[in-house]
Amino acid sequence: MKADAFLRRHPVSHVVLATGTLLAIFPLFWMMTTAFTPNDLVLTKAFRFWPDEPSLENFRMAFATHPVGAWLVNSVVIASLVTLGKLAIAFPAGFAFAHLRFPGRDWMFRGIIATMAFPVAIGIVPLYVGVSLTGWYDTRAGVIVPSIAYVGFYVFFARQAFKTLPGEMFEAARLDNAGPFRQFFQIALPNIMPAVASLAVVSFMGAWNIYLWALLVLDSPEKRTLAIGLKAFTSLDDVEPLWGPMMAVALLSALPVLILFAFAQRFIMAAFSGKVGT
Repeated sequence: MKADAFLRRHPVSHVVLATGTLLAIFPLFWMMTTAFTPNDLVLTKAFRFWPDEPSLENFRMAFATHPVGAWLVNSVVIASLVTLGKLAIAFPAGFAFAHLRFPGRDWMFRGIIATMAFPVAIGIVPLYVGVSLTGWYDTRAGVIVPSIAYVGFYVFFARQAFKTLPGEMFEAARLDNAGPFRQFFQIALPNIMPAVASLAVVSFMGAWNIYLWALLVLDSPEKRTLAIGLKAFTSLDDVEPLWGPMMAVALLSALPVLILFAFAQRFIMAAFSGKVGT
């Protein structure tokens, strides 16, 4: 409401917002246009907002020259398992930190919060050594397991969501002889499903776009994800640039995330506005 009133009093804000929106959307629009433009016409001087004769040539070329289908499957599997793993750890831990009493609870939570202060790059070398020693190099597990381990923010987020639930609810449950598992699955979790959905979307989007760690761990071309597979189109010795196929694969990579965000943006906005338990 306050934002709407501000925009009514300052109409120039509409111009600024519209300009920012167009600047943000234009690269996506250009990517889509290029994906349906024949590769030999991509770099012509005559710019067109949409090709005169849209073609699927770039998609056929991309799938013919690279294992794009395998990349897509790898991206889906890795993003899904990382998301499930993070949620399976974050919400039980968040519930325990929010509504259970046990020795060292506050210190353990502070320790988890402290891990958020360190950049991910610090752990790359020891994680790489560990993955090599366990035989997970060039496997999906080598990407999935270390990615799940970085769960500090998700535990914090889940704890804050559970904190929105009144403690009296769980006191009454304990009087009815409900144990921690029943409190979690039958009382707490159903009441914060918007928070679960929003965190799942954020986690999936982050896992879908994993680049640096996947680039280090995945070596075989058929085991790559879409995010790192795009690099293959810039490392060929062809005379003709492969911008068209690259944009076709980029569009395939962006579409699942855009569709997921479109359906779940209400939960994401609620999560980051502090209304995670509603």
